[in-house]
Order: sequence, then structure tokens, then C-alpha cells
Amino acid sequence: MADFTSIARPYARAAFDCATEKNNINAWSALLKQAAKIIGKKSMQNLLKNPCIDKMVAYECLLEFCKTLIFPFGKNFLKSMAVKQRLLILPEVERLFERYKAAQAKEITAYAISAVPLSKVEEQSLAKKLSGRFQNHIKLDNHVNKDLLGGLIIRVGDLVIDDSVRGKLERLHAALVN
Repeated sequence: MADFTSIARPYARAAFDCATEKNNINAWSALLKQAAKIIGKKSMQNLLKNPCIDKMVAYECLLEFCKTLIFPFGKNFLKSMAVKQRLLILPEVERLFERYKAAQAKEITAYAISAVPLSKVEEQSLAKKLSGRFQNHIKLDNHVNKDLLGGLIIRVGDLVIDDSVRGKLERLHAALVN
């Protein structure tokens, strides 16, 4: 995955720069999302990994599946990736593109993991507190993990805030042992 990221980064940056310049970020986003979804399918991966099949055939298939979303710059972008045999990294290009889009909008996704679903009021309160801390708009993605005894674990980028009961007990144990 690390190699895919370093290979995908220039493509994602080029797509994002073009989308910003042409003021069609949402069109690019939709195209990349659809193309990444198609490339993620097992049958398409087999087609791309087969050395006996011309990669331009895969490109033509991809165009057919994306025909409702295609526009000239997007078509050229996908063709360039096909010529360089880089279509397999499209899911990573799409992920990076969405990250650039969120950064431009000053939006961060925070993942909240709790033992029970958070109420709307709790979600809004948590998002407001995180927005203040990170100075960005927070998009909260709440998940329930029945293995948690209680409390909450929040992940924002590389930062993990463990306010779960288990986390507190482990910290208490570590303090008592030392």
C-alpha cells in the first residue's frame, strides 16, 4: 500500500489541481469514485493483472462503466493512467483526491467508536469540541463496538483519544504497577 500511495500521489495531485483550476471538483470526485469502485471489482483486477490482455481494453471497459460521468479531462486522465499501466492504483488516487478535497474545505473526519450509539446531541457536542481543538470542520463518523465496556475512542488522523473504560483501567493499572 505504501508503494501505491507514492505512485498515486502525483496522479491525485494532478487530478486535484486540474479540478481546482477548472472548478469542477465534484465532477472529478464522482468520476474517481466510480472508477475506483470499478477497479476494485475482482473481475476488473483480473483483467488488469492478466499480461495477455492489452491494458487499453481495460481502459475501454472502464470508460463504458463511467460513461455517464466522463468529461474530456477525466477521459484523458484515465487514458494516461492506462497507457502507463497505473489503473490498479485508482482506488488510492481517489482516496488521496478526497483527502485533498477535505483539506481544501478545512474538513477533518473523526472516527468515534463507542459501546452504544451516540445520540444526535452527543454527536453534535463531540463534533463541536473537536472542531475547536483542531480548528477545522469535523465530519463525525460514529461506529459501535460491542466489545467496549463503556466510554469512547476517537481517532482523528494519527491521533487516538482513548476515553474508554478499558483504556482508563489500563492506565490505572500501569500507574499502580510503577
